[in-house]
Amino acid sequence: MTRTLRSIGYAGLMLVLGSVAPVSAGVITLTNSTPGLFDASSGTRSVTVTGAELGYDTGIITDVNISINFAKADGEAFDAPYPGGTPFHNEIHFHLTGPSATLVHLIEPNSWGAGSIQFDGTITFDDAGALVVNFGPNPVAGTYRPTGPGTLGAYNGELALGTWDLFIQDTVGADALRFRNFELEITTEAAPVPEPASLLLLGSGIAGVLARRKRRMSAAK
Repeated sequence: MTRTLRSIGYAGLMLVLGSVAPVSAGVITLTNSTPGLFDASSGTRSVTVTGAELGYDTGIITDVNISINFAKADGEAFDAPYPGGTPFHNEIHFHLTGPSATLVHLIEPNSWGAGSIQFDGTITFDDAGALVVNFGPNPVAGTYRPTGPGTLGAYNGELALGTWDLFIQDTVGADALRFRNFELEITTEAAPVPEPASLLLLGSGIAGVLARRKRRMSAAK
C-alpha cells in the first residue's frame, strides 16, 4: 500500500507541475487625499501596504506607477481661479520612497524654468511613458517618465509590504504648490496555481489506481 501511495504521489506531482495556470499579476491601488499648500516648505503623504489588499498575491513588485494631482500658479490661494503671474514651476519637487528605502526622484527642483502657464491637473509617472516629465517649459497633464535620479523600475523585485512616502516640496516662497492627492499603483507577481483540469485529472488518476488495487486484492482472496 505504501508503495502504491508513493507512486500516486509522484504521478500527481508530475501532473500538477506539468500543467499550471498562467501567472497573472495582481494590482494594489492606494490613495492619499490629504490636501496641503506648500510654500517654501515641504511635507510627506503616505500610504501603507498591509498584505491584506486585493491583488497583493506574493507581494513581489513587478511595476510601480504613481499619479499626483496638484496645482502650481502665482499666489497662495488653494483653489482656482488663480491670479495671473509667473507660476515658478522650477520650485516643484516630488520624490517617492518605498518600504525598503529605495528613493526615486519624480520631479527634481529646477526641472522646469519659471514657466509662463499655470498648471492644475494630474501627472502620472510611469517608466513606460514616451517622454520625460520635463520635456517642455511647463508641466502638462499626462503620463511621463520621472526625471530621476532613479526610475520606478528600481522597486521591481522588492516587497510591496510597508509604508510608501511621497515627499512634496516647494523650494521658494510667494507662489505655492497646491497638493490635492496621489494614487499609487503597485503590480505584484502572482504564484502559479494548478489549473482545474489538472486537479480533475489527478483525482481521476488516484481513483483509478485505488480501484485497480481493490480488484487485485479481491481476486487474491
